[in-house]
Amino acid sequence: MELFVARQPIFDAHMNVFGYEALFRSGMENVFDGSEGNTATAKVISALLGSVEGERLMGGRPAFLNFPRMLLVEEAASILPPETTVIEILETVEPDAEVVAACHRLRARGYRLALDDFIPTAAPNPLTQVVDILKVDFRLTSPSQQQLAVDQFGSQLQLLAEKVETREEFQRASRMGYQYFQGFFFARPAITVAHQIDGWKLNYLRILQELHHPQLDYARLTELLRREHALSYKLLRFVNSALFARREPIESLHHALAFAGEEAARKWLSVVTLLDLASDQPTELAVNTLVRARFAELLAPVAGLRGRSEDCFLMGMFSRLDAMMGRPMEELLAGLNLHEEIARVLLGRPHSDDRLPAIWEMVEAYETADWVRTARLSSALHLATDSLTSSYTEAVGWADAACH
Repeated sequence: MELFVARQPIFDAHMNVFGYEALFRSGMENVFDGSEGNTATAKVISALLGSVEGERLMGGRPAFLNFPRMLLVEEAASILPPETTVIEILETVEPDAEVVAACHRLRARGYRLALDDFIPTAAPNPLTQVVDILKVDFRLTSPSQQQLAVDQFGSQLQLLAEKVETREEFQRASRMGYQYFQGFFFARPAITVAHQIDGWKLNYLRILQELHHPQLDYARLTELLRREHALSYKLLRFVNSALFARREPIESLHHALAFAGEEAARKWLSVVTLLDLASDQPTELAVNTLVRARFAELLAPVAGLRGRSEDCFLMGMFSRLDAMMGRPMEELLAGLNLHEEIARVLLGRPHSDDRLPAIWEMVEAYETADWVRTARLSSALHLATDSLTSSYTEAVGWADAACH
């Protein structure tokens, strides 16, 4: 089975992840005609129900799944566990008697239902009487319509603000009374007016800079780590873990780094440092950043860039630095001495002969479920659908494990 499946987080008012919407398309051959709704949904149901990969993708949280009319009235959702499934009724589904009756039966079985792309109008919608969640698209509605949805249904239904793109929109929706929020607003930088970055963050940036020299300078890295007791403690715990068959005692930070080995020390410290840098941001920001990094790293060899895997990983690792630090990307990259091609990609200034931008475009297209663009890039990079899906799923599992 060929299947593109990505996920998009849905947050509560405290910026904790409540669930994920599964965004999908059933293979490259169907990307352009838009006719595969029933088949694609059925395949996603099968994938989420019957595979470890599907369970890993949702991370044990509720899965929001789009249901076209046919699968809704046939109650195809009944093969999924109601405690982790939210049935999304597409806006194209006519609320006739058969659909409403099917919704009542599904709710009686314990399923939660959501009405997608809801726009409040004078005409009543029968589905508002049988769903639990209204999804209001903040790109398709005006502020007055968004408030009207709260006024009309806020006392009886949960409201989800969809396609929220900025922190300001998130805060406004929260003040209105929306309980859930969907979109990549959490990954947009909120630039601060502070004149200096916290000292510990500056030191962490120096550690990241040191980690990505072609050859690690253990003496310099040890000097930087000595200033960060918590990070040093984590390093010692790491080299004393079951991952290493250690017999001799670790006598110093320098010894710990050498014992771990350059590759393991570089990757582990990069991840832990990134997580600490993002500690005052929503956890999903760190998760999303690590998914990007690992996904890009895994795509590199299958796209003919085997020797650039580390560069692809770094590209993803630094891609959300502005959101984590609250400072412009150009300012942050100026002090990191990254490979020029990585910096050009992150600043949106690639050269025509650069090879990393194609991988980066693929990462961005896949995570936003831009399947038309994904298919075009897949063809250009000679990537098979199954390698894309398996790489993305592996990246999600790896990132979730690193952050939780």
